[in-house]
Amino acid sequence: MNLDAFGFEWPFSTFWLWTGCILFVLALLWHARVLFVSTTPRNALRLIALRIVFAGLLLFLISRPFIEKEQPDPSSIRVVSLVDLSGSMNQRDQSIDHRRLDQARKYLDLNQPNSWINRMRESFGLVQRMGFSGEDVFSLKEGSWELPQSGKPTALGTALSEILEETHTLPLAGVTVFSDGRNNLGSSPIAVGQKYLERGIPVNVIGVGQTSRSGNLSVRFVDAPVEAKAKEELGLVVEVTNSYPQSCSSTVRLLEEEDLHEEIPITVASNETRLIKFSPLVPDRAGRRNYRVMIDSLEGDDDPSDDADFRVVMIREPDLFSVLYLSNQARPIYPFIKHSLSGQSFQLSALIRLGEETFHARGEKVSPEGYPSDPDFWMQYDVVILDLECLGELNSTLVSSLRQYVEKRGGGLLTFGSPLGAREKLGGVFPALQFEEIRPKQSVSLEVDSDPLFSERKRVNQWKAFLPGGMPAFLISEQNPASLGIVGLRSDRKRSALVVQAYGSGKSAYWGSSHDWKRALLNEDRSKEFTNFWQSLVQWLGSGSVERVRLPVLDQAVPRGEMVSLNLQVLGSNFEPSMDALIDVNVSGPGDFSQQLKLFPRSGRVGSYSGEFRPSFPGSYRIGYNLRFPDGETLEETSYIRVEEHGLEAGDSRYAEQELRMLANLTGGEFVHISNLSPDWKPQLSNSLPTVKRRNDLASFWPLALALFLTAGIEWIWRRKKGLR
Repeated sequence: MNLDAFGFEWPFSTFWLWTGCILFVLALLWHARVLFVSTTPRNALRLIALRIVFAGLLLFLISRPFIEKEQPDPSSIRVVSLVDLSGSMNQRDQSIDHRRLDQARKYLDLNQPNSWINRMRESFGLVQRMGFSGEDVFSLKEGSWELPQSGKPTALGTALSEILEETHTLPLAGVTVFSDGRNNLGSSPIAVGQKYLERGIPVNVIGVGQTSRSGNLSVRFVDAPVEAKAKEELGLVVEVTNSYPQSCSSTVRLLEEEDLHEEIPITVASNETRLIKFSPLVPDRAGRRNYRVMIDSLEGDDDPSDDADFRVVMIREPDLFSVLYLSNQARPIYPFIKHSLSGQSFQLSALIRLGEETFHARGEKVSPEGYPSDPDFWMQYDVVILDLECLGELNSTLVSSLRQYVEKRGGGLLTFGSPLGAREKLGGVFPALQFEEIRPKQSVSLEVDSDPLFSERKRVNQWKAFLPGGMPAFLISEQNPASLGIVGLRSDRKRSALVVQAYGSGKSAYWGSSHDWKRALLNEDRSKEFTNFWQSLVQWLGSGSVERVRLPVLDQAVPRGEMVSLNLQVLGSNFEPSMDALIDVNVSGPGDFSQQLKLFPRSGRVGSYSGEFRPSFPGSYRIGYNLRFPDGETLEETSYIRVEEHGLEAGDSRYAEQELRMLANLTGGEFVHISNLSPDWKPQLSNSLPTVKRRNDLASFWPLALALFLTAGIEWIWRRKKGLR
């Protein structure tokens, strides 16, 4: 603002103003002469001084002086706020910090009455709220704040150039930029700043970010196997690389799913790569395993996405299946099972009660002293073949641990004999709900399905399975919703002799024909069928749960900001593709990222479900799948992905304050770090803009009238005290 003019708003001509002043001076001189005669010189001087002050104030009010000032017209100029929405603004300078964008967003929030942008709009007619991402410049909307998640590059110079060249009815008075200083695309901000300088338009800069040490500490699996066998040692090796300019200390952790296997403290020198070998794991059962290796994230880490690595290892069936046969009596079927499982792939142990205190024991881990009492007794076997009639002789703790053996450990349980009371003791592990006992007069033909127990090469469609005539058998007429009848009456498939199910991590089955051994005596073909049947059944039970949920393969790093597709293949309780599963997905990741979504059936693909989400930050993400089926069955699966920075923003996302200061100084603007920004802060604006004259009437100030009143009052009181008129 500049002082433009000083004048008087006197209603008459200047001649009368000066004439009045001269007459007042003459009257004051005459009055002073009288005062010096009528009182002491000291009192006269005081009264004359008061009269002069009073006359001056009165003349000031009558003449009505004013000052005219010329200043920019807020209604005739345009001010632009420009915020950086590139990928680097999605960073946190420290793990406890807010994102850079979140630090800037509160100053540009229109919903907060006292925000900086609203204070600016109170002072100026038009304050544009703009943003830029990549080479695009646009007005900010609510959805614009999510753009940094897409990881687009920074084109600060291009955005400033577009603002400068924009055609608008109002002239540009100044620009305020919120940015971290990264510029990796388009024009140079300094080159564009020269154009702003030529036009006299300041670029004010709000620095968003912190200067910190930089480098990268990464970890990854080295030569991790895709497959391994159960009960064999699995060795995992990782390498840790340090690109910091100094040595770094951290802790390397190996996890299986969410369980910590081992952690190793390490110190890695600058530019060193070290191999870390973990102690061997021994998977106890077949199935899919998620292994993760993680290190502690360090301050200034340029790429947090490689602070963790993942590998999915498919654990195959062991070369040797450990089987336990348990019964309370010597049944004729035992020697036939023993013969069928005598191959190199099976190790059969047995415990059979022969009398009150007499037991037959086979195997090193089985004691002839009687039934076991240790709840963990079952855990050393892959499959347990259990005679249901001995359930009443086992203590409740042992029966309870048998359920845990199937559900948690992933063991296989085959039951045979009378199902009476089995449901009450075993609960859902026992697959049958209703049964019937039959004793056919002659052999009854059975039909065998190939899936999921038998392969096509077993030629089960040619088997001559039957229930022996004259011998008792049990048929399941109603079974668990999640179970499947594999062997049933050829004349009525709703009545099953063999029912199987996947239960928890393991499997269970019920076989209702304990006299099937008679089939092995007929001829060599029936004997081979019997052997194939028992070997296939034991292998299926001991191989862990069927992979009813095939998870998407996400072993490659995913670019941040791009949609991640989740495609699942789901089998129902009948091991057929499911069309009616309800799938909820919970995704969690760095920066307190959390998102829930649902997967829906894919058109034209039976049993296939899909959905997608967009990761916000680089790093590791956990994806938890919760599946619910109409029959009440539930399944849970977990997978992991690694999200990394990509494109130009991945190269360097450090805070560049020096470049921002240079831009502000070059154009005559002001640099302010966001930590020092006040909502009342006003940016520097151009001097060559439309102005408006504003007049300040000096005589309208109320202190002048008060001073006039006080001067007259003091004079009157003084005169009365001295006896003067």
